[in-house]
Amino acid sequence: MTPNDYGDIWSLCENPSSHLLVGYKDGVQISPEIPKTGSDIHVQVQGILSKDVTGGNVDIDLSIMSMIKIKKQFDLCDVLASDIMGHKSCPLSAGDISLDATAWIPKELPRLPLAGNIRISDQENNTLTCIHLNFKLE
Repeated sequence: MTPNDYGDIWSLCENPSSHLLVGYKDGVQISPEIPKTGSDIHVQVQGILSKDVTGGNVDIDLSIMSMIKIKKQFDLCDVLASDIMGHKSCPLSAGDISLDATAWIPKELPRLPLAGNIRISDQENNTLTCIHLNFKLE
């Protein structure tokens, strides 16, 4: 698959064949297609998880127009339990999985190009998935 097979604003990063979470064909939905400030962004992933996940991290490494850097690390289980992920919990069991995330994009963010990676890893630092974002906020 080429990046255009995924959509205009995102692609998989690192080595997708080594990811523990493999999305089904058309199993990733991002709406709206062009994220807008002052509104929610909703991401849904449906796929298969190759092994149980008892913990891990969410690493966010983004930049806005190469000037404003956003680099954060969050505990995966805390993120799953949050409002953003609909109060899911660890562990995640191997097999079919559906994850939904909804987040508010503050109106105060500048409407500039945003690029970078969001990497989700398991308790052994193996990559569940890595998503590269590249779009301009509207």
